[in-house]
Amino acid sequence: MVNLLKRPVSRWALLLLLAAFACSAWVLKLQWHWPWATLFAAPDTLPLDALMVQNNTLPRMAMALLAGGSLALATMLLQQIMRNPLASDSTLAVSSGAQTALVAATVFAPALTAYGNAPVAFGGSAAALAMVLWLSARRELVPLMVVLAGLVTSLYLGAVTGIVTLFYSEETRGIMLWGSGSLLQDSWHDSTALLWRILAAVAVLALLVKPLAMMSLSDDQAAALGIPVKTIRLAALAVAAFLSANVVGMVGMMGFIGLAAATAVRQLGVRTLWARLSAAFVFGALMLLLTDNLLILLNHYRQIDLPAGAVTGLIGAPLLLWLMMRTPARSAIQTASAQTVARLQASPLLRMLPLLLLLAVALALFCGQGADGWQFAFHADLLALRYPRLLTAAACGIMLAVTGVLLQRLTQNPMASPELLGISSGTAFGVMTAVLVFDIPAGSSGFWLAGIASALAALWLIMLFNRKSGLQPEKVLLTGIAVAALADAFIRVWSAGGDLRIQQLLVWLSGSTYQAAPLLSGSMLALALILLLATLPLSRWLGLLSLNATVAQSAGVHVAAARITLIMFSALLTALATLLIGPLSFVGLLAPHLANMLGARLPKQQLFYAALIGATVMTLADWLGRQIGFPYEIPAGLMATLLGGGYFLLMMRRM
Repeated sequence: MVNLLKRPVSRWALLLLLAAFACSAWVLKLQWHWPWATLFAAPDTLPLDALMVQNNTLPRMAMALLAGGSLALATMLLQQIMRNPLASDSTLAVSSGAQTALVAATVFAPALTAYGNAPVAFGGSAAALAMVLWLSARRELVPLMVVLAGLVTSLYLGAVTGIVTLFYSEETRGIMLWGSGSLLQDSWHDSTALLWRILAAVAVLALLVKPLAMMSLSDDQAAALGIPVKTIRLAALAVAAFLSANVVGMVGMMGFIGLAAATAVRQLGVRTLWARLSAAFVFGALMLLLTDNLLILLNHYRQIDLPAGAVTGLIGAPLLLWLMMRTPARSAIQTASAQTVARLQASPLLRMLPLLLLLAVALALFCGQGADGWQFAFHADLLALRYPRLLTAAACGIMLAVTGVLLQRLTQNPMASPELLGISSGTAFGVMTAVLVFDIPAGSSGFWLAGIASALAALWLIMLFNRKSGLQPEKVLLTGIAVAALADAFIRVWSAGGDLRIQQLLVWLSGSTYQAAPLLSGSMLALALILLLATLPLSRWLGLLSLNATVAQSAGVHVAAARITLIMFSALLTALATLLIGPLSFVGLLAPHLANMLGARLPKQQLFYAALIGATVMTLADWLGRQIGFPYEIPAGLMATLLGGGYFLLMMRRM
């Protein structure tokens, strides 16, 4: 026992266990007023209050343990399969599929929910997973393709859900609250059912652990040893999706808990795969139980009722940040970026991108719907209304696309995008603080100052927690994810509070250019172009760092200085784009990959063409969002996900 406790992971697990046990005991002491020997007595011998504890509180605690452990186990399994430390239980679009299915059923086919939310949610999860596997099947389920297909499908479904929610806000309010993740139980039925499903998944997983461990280095080496790589990967994906889908179907989306637990275990240096999977389950279970118990106590003493899924970052993020600062980087998992999807020869479409941008500009300025239907007009008043939105959309597209290229090249990770740096969420947190705490109007100078200050604070936190590691890319991204999760938790808490001032921020949060002003939009486009030109001389750094730090250093690059410069550029671009159009940065993930797929392989080429793609997609998205539902609008941020995501998925299937 003494030797076991010398391991960091054991000490942290014991600390979490003691904290979770103490909170559980506190909750039970507040609710149970009878002899403890009767805690599990026959229901017909207990009063009503005791029945509530027996069939509500205890099953809720059990569900917290099982749901948290399942998500952490699924996340660790996905990280092993994908060889990517950023993979999580949401990578396969399981959660997004469940929520989209529930929203669609609630609005368009409410009869489907007659037997509860779980069957509909599970069906949506299964359909989303089938879509991901279908998109990546032609490339033999290569990890990179599965990761990208899952990410884009998840974002695409999220945009669909967002649009339906905008137009049917009253009908979907209950589902959105459920989607925030609630562990409320009225019997032992769901927790018992989840337990048996977890045991079945673990039995299958026991057969897969050895081949999965052998696949951790490369598919070629595993195949040479006689391992059926595709079959094993498909089976492991199915197990991870099965675990995630069951949790989402029963209790909704639990957010950050899976990634936090899996990352904490890896940071603590657990080596063997089976030990990592076991430790991840324990960490996830205890972290979610601790979070939910604290929420029960908060509701008891302050009458503030919050869903567990919305605030998991309040427990997971501080723990992850603490571990990031105290422990060295121990990445036993390779990123999936080693397998490129770039064309050997440039696509003709690459050279047509400037023409496509000009066409998008012409449509945005001169073509639109009015009282008399479609018209192509050169009216000065219309142009005065349209061109600020055009400039804003183009500026945001350029800044987000350039940020995506910088981060993906710097970190050698195809999942890297602006929101993973934590700046977007940090900016949104500062803006919401200004509006809700200090009553500063949205769009005012104070609004901008608060956003810039919070973006700088988020950047300072990232630098602080990574100063000893030399800004290693994986640790920077994981720190950014933790900062983002912490900020998102506060944003969700405020949003759940029902404050009417939240309505001031809905347009901004959904990624709309509605409030674009001529002077500001023109200045931001000019700044975006200047920053794009400023990043082009950094292409040599990007090219060398995208290989690895050792190669870059041997070629004369000061790696630490290069990383600081690139991260600063990324943070500045992300903060400006977020303040302009809100914390929606899908273009930052999409544009670099599209440029790469079309043949822009060199860093300078990828920066230039990704910027063109970003500007084109955002311009078209803003124009289409104004026309499709005329006279109503679909925000440009959501429309960009639908427009660019659909094309991206089509390209993936054709490759």
